[in-house]
Amino acid sequence: MKSGLARRLLLGAILPIALIAAWSLSSVFELIPRTSLPSPWKVVETFGTWIFGTGGGPYDGTWIEAVAASGGRVLIGFSVALVLGVVLGVLAGFFRPFGEIIDPFVQMLRPIPSTAWVPLTLVFFGFGFQGAVFLIALGAFFPIFLNTMEGVRGVTGSLTRVGRMLGSSTFQLLRHFVVPASLPSMFIGIRLSVGLSWVLVVVAEMLSVRAGIGYTLMDAYSMGRYDVIISAMITLGLLGFLSDRLVVIIQNSALTWHRETSIQDA
Repeated sequence: MKSGLARRLLLGAILPIALIAAWSLSSVFELIPRTSLPSPWKVVETFGTWIFGTGGGPYDGTWIEAVAASGGRVLIGFSVALVLGVVLGVLAGFFRPFGEIIDPFVQMLRPIPSTAWVPLTLVFFGFGFQGAVFLIALGAFFPIFLNTMEGVRGVTGSLTRVGRMLGSSTFQLLRHFVVPASLPSMFIGIRLSVGLSWVLVVVAEMLSVRAGIGYTLMDAYSMGRYDVIISAMITLGLLGFLSDRLVVIIQNSALTWHRETSIQDA
């Protein structure tokens, strides 16, 4: 078990290390002007100042505040998307008439980019927390809904017939047979959505909010602080990775039976 974990960590570190090495060589030989791409050590210094700085700089010591602001929006927006996506996805997948009503409407909304919703968001919610949460929830809803619906539709008829033969009501059939069988597909949508939520929070904060990592990115761009921009990008990558790992931990706990029959464990 420990050797397997060490192997995964080692393999997962190959590409980041290679990227940092190439970045360092580019800085040493000045293949790209440092005004456009700061050196890795400059970014590390800026990252430390952003987190621990106590000076008078505009970004000194504001990292925790920015992460807390963005994280709160992601948590609430993703939670709303999760509840709505799972509930409506299960209903649309299990009850054909409901699916025929809601699925075309969802498919019409899905191609509309999040940025296109910004003007209406500003009209109804203004600049602030609620508008950002709405944009995140809206964008994160679609992967969860679609994967849940398709997961429910993919449940074999024999499984539902067994449930009916055991005298299960519709609610019991959904709870004990349909939903558990559709969990693998459902978690695919959840993983996609949790990563997408960090993308959407940047869009929301750039366009309709005056705090958070996205706002820091936009402000740093206007100031020409590319070291801050790269620090913010690294922060988003780390937060997205940690969020995904949390979902994977929950998934592995809930789908022990699925992992035991997976090709990865064969």
